[in-house]
Amino acid sequence: MFVQAIFTRLRGRIWETSLHDEEAGPPPFWQAALIQTAQIAWVVGRDLLDGRLSLRAMSLVYTTLLSLVPTIAIAFAVFRAFGYAVYVQDFLTQLLEPLGEQGAEITARIMEFVDRVNANVLGTVGFVFLLYTVISMVKKIEAAFNDIWRVEASRSLARQVTDFISMGVLGPLVLFTALGIMAGVLSNAYVGTVVDYGPIKFAVEQTSKIVPYVILIATFTFIYAVIPNTRVKVSSAFVGALVAGIAWGIAGWGFAMFVVKSAQYVAVYSAFASLVVFMIWIYAAWLILLVGCSISFYYQKRQHLSASIGLALLTPRQQSRMAVQALVLIHEAYERGGQAWTEETLARRLNMPAESMLSIENLLVEGGFIARSDGQPPRLVPARPAQKVYISDVMAAIRAKREVGSVSDAMLTHLPKVRTFYDRVNEAEATLLTGTTIADLMQEPEPSSVSGAQL
Repeated sequence: MFVQAIFTRLRGRIWETSLHDEEAGPPPFWQAALIQTAQIAWVVGRDLLDGRLSLRAMSLVYTTLLSLVPTIAIAFAVFRAFGYAVYVQDFLTQLLEPLGEQGAEITARIMEFVDRVNANVLGTVGFVFLLYTVISMVKKIEAAFNDIWRVEASRSLARQVTDFISMGVLGPLVLFTALGIMAGVLSNAYVGTVVDYGPIKFAVEQTSKIVPYVILIATFTFIYAVIPNTRVKVSSAFVGALVAGIAWGIAGWGFAMFVVKSAQYVAVYSAFASLVVFMIWIYAAWLILLVGCSISFYYQKRQHLSASIGLALLTPRQQSRMAVQALVLIHEAYERGGQAWTEETLARRLNMPAESMLSIENLLVEGGFIARSDGQPPRLVPARPAQKVYISDVMAAIRAKREVGSVSDAMLTHLPKVRTFYDRVNEAEATLLTGTTIADLMQEPEPSSVSGAQL
C-alpha cells in the first residue's frame, strides 16, 4: 500500500502539474524543464519495462554476432587503403575494454577471423552470405530506430547501403584524419616543450580523459540524427547522445567490476564464459544506444508523452470522424495552394494524440486516399480528386481495418428481429452516404458557431 501510494503521488506530481496555466502563467524555466525531464524518464522507463526496447536490443545482438566479422573485414580492407587499419583494431579493443582480459581475447579471435576472410577461400556462396549478413544488420538497425521514431516507411535498400557506407567510412576517415593531425601537432618539438609546462600539461592530461567521451557523444549524435528515416533535430539527437554517452561510461565501469568479480560465473560456463560475457555486453551496448534514441524521440516529439500506454486510443466513431476531417483539411490545403499538412501539424490542428493521428494517416495511405511526399518531414497530399473520395469508401476502409482478426460474423447467432433492425440501420446509413464525397463536405457552408464537443 505504501509503495502504491508513493507511486500514485509521484505520477500525479509528474503528469498533473500544468505547464500551461492561463491564470497563474507558465512555471519557472527550471521547473518546466524538471517536469519534462521526469516525463521523458517516465515514458522511457515504461518502454523498457514493457519490453519494447529490450526485444529490439536482443534482436540486434543476434544480428551483430552474425555480421561482426564481415563488417570489420570490410572496414579493415577500406581503412587499410588509407593507412588507418590499425584504428579498426583499436576501436574494437576500446569497445570491449570493459570485458578486461576476456575482451582482449575476443578482440584477438575476431581479428584472427578477419584475417581469414578471403573471397578466394570463401567462394561465391560464402562471400554472398557474409555480404547478406552486413546488409541484414543495416536494415535491422534502421528498422529499430524507425520503430522508436514511429516511422513506417524505410529507405530503399540502395539508399540504405549508400547512407551507411557514407556514415561508416567517411565519418571515421574524417575522425581518424583529425586525430592524426592532432597527434602530429603534439609530437612537434616546440609544441611538446610547451605541453610539458606544468599547468598546460595538467590541462592536456585532464582534457585527454574527456576527449573519448566527447567523441562518443558526437558519434551518438551523428547516429541519432542520420539513421532514422525522418527529420531529427540536432538538439534532440544531442540530448539523447548525452544521456547515452554518460550511461555508456557508467555501464562500462559497472561491467568491468562485474567481470573482475565473476570468477564463479566463469567457472560455471568454462570455455563459453567469454562468449556469454561478450553477448551480455553487446546487449547492454545496444540497449543503451536504443534508450538514447528513445530519449531523442520523446524530446523532439513531446506530444507522444503520456502517463500510460493506450491513452491515445479513439473510439470507432471518433476514428471515422477524424479521418474524414483530416481528408477535408488535406484537400482544402491542396486546392487553395497552401502549405500541405504534416502528421505533426495535422495532429495539432485536430487536437489529436500523435499515436492516433499516425494510425489514421497510415489507414488513409493504405486505402489510397492520400500520399506522403518525399521531403522531410513528409507532407500529406491527396492521392485522388476530392470528387472521387466517397465518405462510404473511407468508412468501409476503417471498418475493414478494425475487423481484421475479429470473429467471423457467420459464427455468431443472429435473432431474426434484431438482424432485421440492424439491416434497416445499415440501409439508412448507406442511403445517407451514397454519393457523398469530400468535395461535397468542402462546399458545405461553415455554421455560425461550432461546439468543441461536436468535433
